[in-house]
Amino acid sequence: MIRRGARKKGPDISVPGAAKGEAPPPGRSSFATRVKTRRRKSQASSGAAPPRAIARKPLDAAPGKPKTQPALLTREERLALATGRTHRAPTAAQTPTPATTATPPPRGSTPAAPSTTARGRAAQRSRDLAPKPQAEPDEGFVAVGRVQGPFGLKGELKVLSLTDNPDRFLPKAKLWAGQQPVTVAAVREAQGYVYLTLKGFHDRTSVDKFRHALLQVPEADLPELEEGEYYRFQLIGLTVVDRAGEEIGTLAEVSETGATDVYRVRTPEGKDVLLAATADVVVSVDLKAKRMVVDPPPCA
Repeated sequence: MIRRGARKKGPDISVPGAAKGEAPPPGRSSFATRVKTRRRKSQASSGAAPPRAIARKPLDAAPGKPKTQPALLTREERLALATGRTHRAPTAAQTPTPATTATPPPRGSTPAAPSTTARGRAAQRSRDLAPKPQAEPDEGFVAVGRVQGPFGLKGELKVLSLTDNPDRFLPKAKLWAGQQPVTVAAVREAQGYVYLTLKGFHDRTSVDKFRHALLQVPEADLPELEEGEYYRFQLIGLTVVDRAGEEIGTLAEVSETGATDVYRVRTPEGKDVLLAATADVVVSVDLKAKRMVVDPPPCA
């Protein structure tokens, strides 16, 4: 039992060279002195030499070589250590391949065709789906104009006129755009072209299908001509002969040159002969027999 104000008596600690009850030398604790004194006594009693401090070299340091510095961690390794995940080194399949520099082809060689991209394939598909130009009018129809393409955003068509009849493109006129019947809603002329607006077509997308189409009218709707007058489509394809009946060729084209028309006749050898459409040159025309008799000048 410990009394109030009394002090528990601890074990008696003797220090060599000091009287009993005296304080230990300054700078030393009694525990450190006791341990050191015991170590010295045990060493002295055993007679062994005191141990020496041996400088240990790192295991990875070879004699004669400088000490290697530890490898720096990558960003992924530091992030893995911070989050507690195990960082895995990328495999050979995952390791990105460095970009190689393309060497130019040798001089004189044909460069390889560029790879087809998605944009190139889409453009090629749109060209394939675009309407092809109509070369000849349909059977029983006559071409009075050719559509060049849409003009503007309000469904207007740019048309090259193939007729000398101005009433063909008046409002409410009936035409055939390819295989589809259409009605003219409005018309205007500018720079040698006719600009038509068709009834029921109000934007560019709706009339884009008429690009390169022929504007046609039925042959039965053509007005009758006076004697000695013919439509061009009636003359194309006639066999042209001279007064002696010798074949010159086939009438291939009728061109306007101002005062008079010019007939281009294709010979069997593939050459072209130009004849003026005058009464001195053209002797007779037989549409039923598909024959034209001419008296060509000596230079023709």
